[in-house]
This record gives sequence, C-alpha cells and structure tokens, in this order.
Amino acid sequence: MTIHKQISYLYAFFGIFLIACGAVAIDVAGVQAKTALLTGGIGGLIALVAGHFLNRGKRWSFLMGAIEAGILTILLFWRTGTYFIRLLEMVQQGGQGAETTQTAGMAFLLTTAMLVVALLTLAVSVMFAKQVLSETK
Repeated sequence: MTIHKQISYLYAFFGIFLIACGAVAIDVAGVQAKTALLTGGIGGLIALVAGHFLNRGKRWSFLMGAIEAGILTILLFWRTGTYFIRLLEMVQQGGQGAETTQTAGMAFLLTTAMLVVALLTLAVSVMFAKQVLSETK
C-alpha cells in the first residue's frame, strides 16, 4: 500500500474523531458548545473530503488536509490555553458550582484531545510530505 493511501486513512480518522468530539461536546455542555460543534463538524467534513480525494491520488487534497491540520493545531492550542486559564480561575474562586467546573473541565479535556490528534496529524503529514507529493498528481 502506498503512503498516500495510508495518509488518506489518517485524514479519515481525523475527520471522524473531530465530528465525534463535537457531538460529545454538545452532549456534555449543551448549547454552550457551539464552537466545538462547528470546529468538529466543519473540520471533520474537510478532513473526510481530504482523505477521500487523497485516496484517489489527488495532490491538492493532501495539501488541504495538511493545511487544515496546521490551522486546527493553532486554533485548538489557543482554545486549550483559554479553557485552562478559565478552569484555573474557577478552581481558585471556588464559589461556583461543581457542575460548572465539571463542564469547563470536560471542555478543556475535549479540546486538548482534539489538539493532540491535530498535532499528530500535522506531524505525520509533514514527515511524509515529500513521498506523498511524489506519488500524487
């Protein structure tokens, strides 16, 4: 199996993972998690499209998937940092309910999981970029 087909499966997994994280965020936080649903849903669909067309040997889809992984890494790094700071403030104040702190903690964990997978997808894309670009047209 060629490397571009293996990377296409990685992009497909990345897309399904993002969509699942968006759905879990809505289940945990309710309507407050609109940004997680948008990030997961739109990002997931883009990754699935990139995986599908990369499996067919289209070079542009590899570039789209790698760029998406890079943009999501930056975006999710920023969101993880803000969630972490907000969670620390909630714990220090101690006056808020346990339910609110638990919801903020789950948002932090989900965003961190999305960040880790985006970073790994970006790293694999960069590592094998030369091979994939030589195999695709």
